[in-house]
Amino acid sequence: MTLKNTIINYLRIAVLYILSWINAFKVKLGILKEKYGIIGFLQVDGLKLSRKFSSEESIAAVKEFDSFKPDDVIIGTYPKTGTHFAMGVVHSIYKEKGLVEPNSLMSHINGLEFELPTILRLLSGQTGGQGLLAYADKSKSPRIFITHLPWDFWPRRVMEKKVKVIFCMRNPKDTVCSYFAFAHKRASIRADTTWNTFFANFIEGNVVYGSYAHYMRTWYPYRNNENVLSLQFEDMREDLEGNVRRIAEFLGVDLTEEQIRKVTEANTFESKKKEVGRGHAVYRSGKSGGWRSQLTVEQNDVMNEWINTELDGMEDLKLKYGS
Repeated sequence: MTLKNTIINYLRIAVLYILSWINAFKVKLGILKEKYGIIGFLQVDGLKLSRKFSSEESIAAVKEFDSFKPDDVIIGTYPKTGTHFAMGVVHSIYKEKGLVEPNSLMSHINGLEFELPTILRLLSGQTGGQGLLAYADKSKSPRIFITHLPWDFWPRRVMEKKVKVIFCMRNPKDTVCSYFAFAHKRASIRADTTWNTFFANFIEGNVVYGSYAHYMRTWYPYRNNENVLSLQFEDMREDLEGNVRRIAEFLGVDLTEEQIRKVTEANTFESKKKEVGRGHAVYRSGKSGGWRSQLTVEQNDVMNEWINTELDGMEDLKLKYGS
């Protein structure tokens, strides 16, 4: 073995050693965060939430919020069921109609339950804990509110004021697979959390934002209300243009065929993933049926039994599981 090869081998060993220490540190940090609540979890009325994004005060502020405007729209989704997909389409529709400026999405977006990052709270002097809602009046209209909260945590005046609501759902098998990858990338679970552990927690509802089934049950009674539009992630992937038409009509925005084409092209999964760059936590594969390569036979059986039990009575939704 030459001196050069010997040096290269030693460098490889050193790199592996350093990487093992980094991974061990990440695991230990995750344990400490969870133990001491630095970026751990909190329970609000039985709902598991992340301290990184929400607080008891910000959730209380959501329920009492009633400063809605006629052109507001709320996009409600369980995590990883199409939040950014729907949000992008809505903003693109507004842009094509000239209602918003290009590249102005963040000027119109409001997260209902989300806290300001600690550094921004300190800089802004915010002490009330009302989170991003404290700045809702400063957002440009038309405002787009987003939330992962189940319906029983929503502002009490939504139905009374007939605020436009877009619900986007996704089959639970693909949801849990996408949620696991997202949670790891965003470090919202411990680095040593395995797929098997996360799957079991999802079935039990022991994940951030709680049970998928509970979310669906709280929303289901309102699915046919005149101010509610129900979408399926799988349908949007299969027929994006058709769903662009549905959303535009729901929002009361008339678009030409050319504008519909532009909105559709701008919001294909491939276009959005290219826009944000590779490895982005929000956009993964965007496929329907990807669960087939991740769920074991046993896990699929568990999920099927869970669906038959927990989603019983919602068969009219006709959730699609891909091929």
